[in-house]
Amino acid sequence: MPNDKLMKASQWKTRGFSSGSEPDNRTIKKWIENGTLAGRVINGTSYVYESEKYGVSSQISSIVAELVRESKVVSKKSFK
Repeated sequence: MPNDKLMKASQWKTRGFSSGSEPDNRTIKKWIENGTLAGRVINGTSYVYESEKYGVSSQISSIVAELVRESKVVSKKSFK
């Protein structure tokens, strides 16, 4: 996840949950702190890596993101 950008938890939760079903920011903070969700708590504010999808292991998300990045590099080279 070093190449991923962080996004505010409030923005992340609206992307992955239906309106009215979003988890509370305190819940997201707990998920980050216990390793359920990859992100950072900075000065009390929770941030989640933009590639994170709830219910998908952070390790799997990271591997898939890396494979996608590598495939883009290979695709660009094959068109030269």
